Amino acid sequence: MILSLVVIEGQNVNEETLRSISLGNAKQLIVGNAYGFGVILHIAAESSTDLNNALHAFAQIPGVTGVLTLALRTPQ
Repeated sequence: MILSLVVIEGQNVNEETLRSISLGNAKQLIVGNAYGFGVILHIAAESSTDLNNALHAFAQIPGVTGVLTLALRTPQ
């Protein structure tokens, strides 16, 4: 399992929209607002490919201007 803390940047980025994205073998949890510029998410993915696909899915949401990884934890 790969865990990542991510900021989804963009004005008017809606938490409900982020929750509604189906990520296949990854799950998202809204951590909170990054006031003024986005939303912070925790993503748990089965593989690096699944994490990459999840990040790509978030980047395709209308209004998203950036996807920034804050932390990444891979299996030991």
